Amino acid sequence: MTMLLHNSFSQAHLEDLRARLTAQLASRSCELLDRDDARIERLVDVVRAMDDGSLTSGQVLAVFADNRVPGFSFGRWLVDMVDEGVYLDTVYDEAA
Repeated sequence: MTMLLHNSFSQAHLEDLRARLTAQLASRSCELLDRDDARIERLVDVVRAMDDGSLTSGQVLAVFADNRVPGFSFGRWLVDMVDEGVYLDTVYDEAA
């Protein structure tokens, strides 16, 4: 499904994603490794690609499934972001 950002200028949702991923990866060790930071940035970049329309939410879900972060659910995060009004999916947009 194509996701539309409510406010395309705001990057707060990406900072939220980065913070949640960091918290989950940090909970398994005392400190984050450089490869963890790189992994987080790659996943944030995938969501940024969804934001600009290059990827669908289904494609991003598949990337997160292939790059699992224990304790983090991209689907749950995306639902939270829709509930908070960050994203409007096309189903809601077409109904309006």
